[in-house]
Amino acid sequence: MQISSSSNGASRSKRWLTLTLRSTFSTWLHGLRQMFLDGDSLVHQANREHRLKLAFVVGEFRSAPDGWVTIASLEDGLDPDTRPPGSPSKEANLDGFMGHVVLYLKGHGYSVRDIIKHASDAAGGVHRTNSPKGAAQKIAEFSAGFGIGGLPAAIRQLKAIARVALRGLRRLIAAAQKG
Repeated sequence: MQISSSSNGASRSKRWLTLTLRSTFSTWLHGLRQMFLDGDSLVHQANREHRLKLAFVVGEFRSAPDGWVTIASLEDGLDPDTRPPGSPSKEANLDGFMGHVVLYLKGHGYSVRDIIKHASDAAGGVHRTNSPKGAAQKIAEFSAGFGIGGLPAAIRQLKAIARVALRGLRRLIAAAQKG
């Protein structure tokens, strides 16, 4: 079989785009983890000088899932701006945002922190493991069996997490830019 130069070029372009997207995704997840989760997180470092009270507005489940619920996920509902009008939401500080439950699997809740850690440490954002443990294992099993918009469901949740995070950090970003 002979491949023409035009299809070979298209193939190279597709490989380059795939590698670029993977690299961008990995860099973005590494940044998200560093921003919020790593030891002396970047948010804490940036806020030392300004001492701003950070506030993150997060959507809530309409009713708390019980032990009989197999799957309940906020997905875009985490972001109050993408929820139906009248949906419940609350304001949380940084710890409250990281601990906010966005996914229930068989009655057990998983937080924003769990989703970021799964994406960066188990799903290949920063590290990759074929045998995750604990929360990462449950989230990986869920993501392997359920996708939204072509993405594993837990990874898809990162879109809303990023929107809420950026909105909650606006004041800190503005203060840091002023110097």
